[in-house]
Amino acid sequence: MNFFNLARHWRIGLRLLARQPLQSGIELLGLAAGFAVCFLLLGYARYAFTYDRDVPAREQVYLVKHRLNFIPQPQWMEYTPFALREVALRSSLPLDVSAWWPRQATARLQGLPRAVEITLVDPAFARIAGLRALEGDLQQALTRPDGLAVTRQAARQLFGDGSTTALGRTVEINGQTVQVRAVLADRPANSTIQFGILAGVDTALWPEPERRQALANWMGIGGRIYVRTGPGVQPAALQQVLQDVIDHAPWGDIATPEMKAALGQRKMVDIALGPLSEAYFDRSVAGTMGTGPRGDRRLVLAMAGAGVVILLLAALNYVNLAAMRVVRRQREIAMRRVLGATTGQLLTQFMIESVLLSIAAAAAGVVLAWLLAPVASDLLAWPLVGLFTPASVALALLGGAVLGAAAGVYPGWLARGVDLTRVLSHRSGETAGGAWLRRVLAALQFGAAMAMGAVALAILWQTRFAATAPAGFDAAPLLVVELPRGDDTIPVAALRDALARLPGVAGVADSRSVPGRDDGTGTLGSVAVQRLDGSSASLTVYAVGAGFFDVYGLAPVAGRLFDPRLERTGGPGAGKPIEHAPKHAAGQPNGQNGGQGAEQSIGQERPVVLNAAAVRALGWQSAAQATGQRIVGTPYRIVGVAPDIRWESLRAPARAILYELARDSNLLTVRLAGRSDQATVAAAQASIAATAARYVPTAPTVVRRAGSYAAEAYAADERVGRTLGWATAMVLALAAFGVYAMAAASVQRRGREIVLRKLHGAGRAAIAVLVAREFLLLTGAAALLGLPLAILGVERYLAPFVVHAPWGRWAPLAALALALLVVALAAARHTLVAMRMPPVQALRD
Repeated sequence: MNFFNLARHWRIGLRLLARQPLQSGIELLGLAAGFAVCFLLLGYARYAFTYDRDVPAREQVYLVKHRLNFIPQPQWMEYTPFALREVALRSSLPLDVSAWWPRQATARLQGLPRAVEITLVDPAFARIAGLRALEGDLQQALTRPDGLAVTRQAARQLFGDGSTTALGRTVEINGQTVQVRAVLADRPANSTIQFGILAGVDTALWPEPERRQALANWMGIGGRIYVRTGPGVQPAALQQVLQDVIDHAPWGDIATPEMKAALGQRKMVDIALGPLSEAYFDRSVAGTMGTGPRGDRRLVLAMAGAGVVILLLAALNYVNLAAMRVVRRQREIAMRRVLGATTGQLLTQFMIESVLLSIAAAAAGVVLAWLLAPVASDLLAWPLVGLFTPASVALALLGGAVLGAAAGVYPGWLARGVDLTRVLSHRSGETAGGAWLRRVLAALQFGAAMAMGAVALAILWQTRFAATAPAGFDAAPLLVVELPRGDDTIPVAALRDALARLPGVAGVADSRSVPGRDDGTGTLGSVAVQRLDGSSASLTVYAVGAGFFDVYGLAPVAGRLFDPRLERTGGPGAGKPIEHAPKHAAGQPNGQNGGQGAEQSIGQERPVVLNAAAVRALGWQSAAQATGQRIVGTPYRIVGVAPDIRWESLRAPARAILYELARDSNLLTVRLAGRSDQATVAAAQASIAATAARYVPTAPTVVRRAGSYAAEAYAADERVGRTLGWATAMVLALAAFGVYAMAAASVQRRGREIVLRKLHGAGRAAIAVLVAREFLLLTGAAALLGLPLAILGVERYLAPFVVHAPWGRWAPLAALALALLVVALAAARHTLVAMRMPPVQALRD
């Protein structure tokens, strides 16, 4: 086929599409919506799978991980004892090794103190992360004691938006004057290596003894260790070197005999190297201190798959509608065949029409994706970085052309098979095979919609249920004040007392964690203790202030709870947490947990409170029996039993908890007196924040409602549910277009039958049943395809939850009802047409 013939086909295609604007518009809108959703979801997947791509040869970069096997519920952690850094450096293997040590510091900016985070690294970190200075000398910044390297964003925070350059400027941090010697580009959003200010490990910002002790500490866990392997170095070789050394580390000094007995044949500590290329999807460390946001590979792949499925369903919907267009154009096709058009020409014509419409839909889809980008960003918590690039747009248009060519094959094949005799004798109509194929396509669309809709409903119902499930206390009058962690200069006790004096405040309590809040640092970990029968039990340790139970409105089940009039925090004995391995596991900021050994002096009793689950775990029959008892082998004296409250999400069973008095706290819970309406709470938040600013001038104080933490625990689930909900709505809308066209074709095809039934006495109800039966059967077939997948998806999602929403397992039936409603609405117009069809018109046709 020469160029002129091809150009003629393109012109004819444009005219034919313009001749039926409504039909073409519906087809274009459906395809554009599919392209938009697919473009956004594939863009999200690309963003997730390109984490840390800015690091050269990231496959050779590893993070050292460790797991303490001698504690209950061991978990891998990326924050690792820095003593392993020296072991790697002396391993004689060709490596680049660097510590990664985030520290809180106080800078004086425009005469005012401000909290800043500075990350200490070795000079080798620049090679490991592939950093290049935009200005200045990065090597000097990381080797000179007074050197700093800052990103552009950090420079604006330090020196203001109006500064032309930060290079060479000085700033006072922790009482030391330091100078910016390098300016770096801002970190990519999809990077697990986030920082604003870098300094070398030999910086003058921290005293020499503290710095050296932390970098040589086997028990402290202040940060990460990055390793870049040289040519020919296998990660297993380095891992073995680290494991051999850590096997002889003094872990036995902090492990109790019960912990050691529970080890069996396992090592006390395991070492592993986590590839940086897999860091974002490393779920083994998710939720531990310092990990930051981590992704779920299965979820990301499911999102990408959903995008592709939606585009394919949109294409099937287009094929369905295009097939209907072929039926209506049978006489035109027959005339062209009579005038000499070949099968190849007809096929080419329909494929060109399909390609034209599909490219236009792809372009419209990119525009629609741009309009929907803010919604997608909110749904997926995604900054939409690098989505709309010339390359991505060109790829979308190319995909539109390929999809259009593929989708045009079936309409072209239908055009090739038009029966000239039937058409020219006015007996044209759709073939039985074509009608069945369209029914199958529609059933696939509704089946997919049922499966996605059921899972979306189950997720949304379960997350709403879990977020509002009773936690064992009334969170409505409670506000939580979050103080900067690791800042020993904050007068927490003075601030607590000042907040207690504010009007409308009924009480204030301090703690290291609050129910629902989980950042990997709130608990003291777990402690293994001896049960009454001599076996071992695990208790989760929470450090709370003396007024905690009173502020949360909790009454004792037996004995008494902590009382500010009786307890004393911060002094010897009372309130000083045991220095055990779980404290290491939970993590202390900046590696300051010391590793001084187990302070489990049996002679110095310390008051503790258990929850009801802990009483049962230790073997007592009742709370009253446990009250006043001493836990075997520990200095703990049980002064009372508290009711069970939920500290974690509904994915975790209620734990056996031991409460001890907090030595250091960074959270204050404020109980409001009187009403807890929105206006009252907002006024209280403002008053609390203003008071806290006088005691914590270095950083803004966060004040939030205590109940918000429970909702935050399910935020990711709700985003997935809402995304699936929008996708379901999209698929249902596409399927509705197909049903609408099928209903029109069905009424047209069965017009004579309908008239004859009316002439023989059939009423409107009988005609409605006749038309609706086809679509009820279609919905039934879709249910057979989609509901098993829906039930499987719902069960797999609900499985980790210990309590389920009472209506969660009804989601598949709700999705079926929704599909039936959509089918009914889509077929309603043409069903009414059939019911009102005049016999004369049908017989004339």
